[in-house]
Amino acid sequence: MTAHTLTTFRYDADSGKFVKKTTQRSLGLNEVKVRVTHSGICYTDVHAKEKACGLGHEGVGLITDLGANVTSMKIGDRVGWGWLRSSCGNCPVCVDGYRQYCSQASGFAFCDHDQGAFADSHIIDASFAYHIPAEIPSWQAGVFMCAGASTYEALDAAGTKPHHRVGIVGLGGLGHMAVLFAKAMGCAITVFSGSEGMAESKARDAFQLGADEFRALNNIDTPVRPDSNTDRTDNASKSLIDVLLICANETPDLEKILPLLARRATIVLMSIQQKPLVIPYMPFILPGHRIIASTEASRQNHLAMIQFAARHKISPWIERFPMTEDGLKNAFERLESGEMRYRGVLEMPE
Repeated sequence: MTAHTLTTFRYDADSGKFVKKTTQRSLGLNEVKVRVTHSGICYTDVHAKEKACGLGHEGVGLITDLGANVTSMKIGDRVGWGWLRSSCGNCPVCVDGYRQYCSQASGFAFCDHDQGAFADSHIIDASFAYHIPAEIPSWQAGVFMCAGASTYEALDAAGTKPHHRVGIVGLGGLGHMAVLFAKAMGCAITVFSGSEGMAESKARDAFQLGADEFRALNNIDTPVRPDSNTDRTDNASKSLIDVLLICANETPDLEKILPLLARRATIVLMSIQQKPLVIPYMPFILPGHRIIASTEASRQNHLAMIQFAARHKISPWIERFPMTEDGLKNAFERLESGEMRYRGVLEMPE
């Protein structure tokens, strides 16, 4: 069996630099080898830095080799992949299509520590790779593999309909994708942001992305609309939120937000946090609200999402960096400082 050489960037904590690591890996029967051209950068990559693993999980590239059992793809196909890398395939959630919730599911930084999408090549099980429609350029495609898939899945899990108003807490990498998808679905949108000293610029970006209303978390009772600084004749019945996506780094004070929800609203938790979730009991129970969790996308929704994005010509807001040591350094600095607008993409130099 031929061993393939893969070169991947990882973070070296001792030197504080991004360095290349070369490993050898054989191609499995159900796997494909992809020559990487682009990769998105996600805050999960920040969390993974200290693991000294191969970084990157929003990869895009061209297939250069196939395992013997792969029939759904061919050499030269353009594909992408996201966080999830494997699952058992046999348990009830896998059979139902929600393999991201499999007890044996493994994702980026938890399965093959030597591999990442910040690399010259990548080997992955073909069932966890996705064809990229021709309408989506490669420098945008990586963003859909994680941020796009996650927000589309969350909207689907909540049963979002075109007549719903969607609330989005946090206008960052995830949040801006949620705005783009919800707008394309025909929904009205309220964006909540807690960025200190950035309310004006966040509001401006939210409206440009397609939001109908903006509320700063520190001044939540004063909605801002695109055509005025404040809406002094706000009719609350027009603004009640049916679906609330928590896309911020942590869950906000729900006591402030619950009065803005419609009856039987759905709150979708997407934040990665260690703090306990605090819920005001009676204001949550009496209107019949529900809370659900949503992480990675099912394969069905991953495929539906990428076709939806192509059909509606959804264009993420992206900053582009070369996939080099300096490029990674600059991209991570922008991301960790909160200055990225709104997703970073690394491009392999030609």
